[in-house]
Amino acid sequence: MRMKQNGFTLVELAIVLVIIGLILGMAFKGKDLIDGAKVKNLAAQHNKIVAGINIFYEKYGSYPGDGCGAGQPTAGTAVCTGTKNGLIESGNEAVAFWVALIDRSNILTNAERRSVFGQDWEVWNSTGAGNPSFAGTRAVAGSWLDLPGSAQADPRFVCALDRQIDDGESGSGIVRDADSTTSYTATSDCWALSGQVNVVMRLLP
Repeated sequence: MRMKQNGFTLVELAIVLVIIGLILGMAFKGKDLIDGAKVKNLAAQHNKIVAGINIFYEKYGSYPGDGCGAGQPTAGTAVCTGTKNGLIESGNEAVAFWVALIDRSNILTNAERRSVFGQDWEVWNSTGAGNPSFAGTRAVAGSWLDLPGSAQADPRFVCALDRQIDDGESGSGIVRDADSTTSYTATSDCWALSGQVNVVMRLLP
């Protein structure tokens, strides 16, 4: 009388391994899709904010926050009465920028200010050459989208975004790493990067 053999046959093991491989493949593909969606979200967000600035300018004749002092713009008005220079300078104007765009004009929403990194965008003004907030000598005057603190963004997404809407170089263009001149280049493997970068995206001029 033959003993009954326990365990899996080679065919059964092969089927199980194929199923496991398919599940892992779908998981990795799903992660790639999520990462790609975050990059597209960043690009769309930058475009929306720039478009919002332009809509505001067409409607009110000045940029949101420009010429604003403490506590402005007040309820019922979207523009301020101070001197306007076409930039959103740090301090009162940077705070008033979001109040004007979101609370007074309703051109943008609070959700459109929240980045994929979990923080709200702020507006930072660079005064150009010699500005210590930019690494090296490549500082460019203007108003930039920035995140609170210094290095706070995943370089994989920033590099992929830079390659998608700009020149792919961390030290030039409208998408930059403000802390370093060589975080990534146009030939870098974006998805092999690690650590964090200080991402800024240009708004004005």
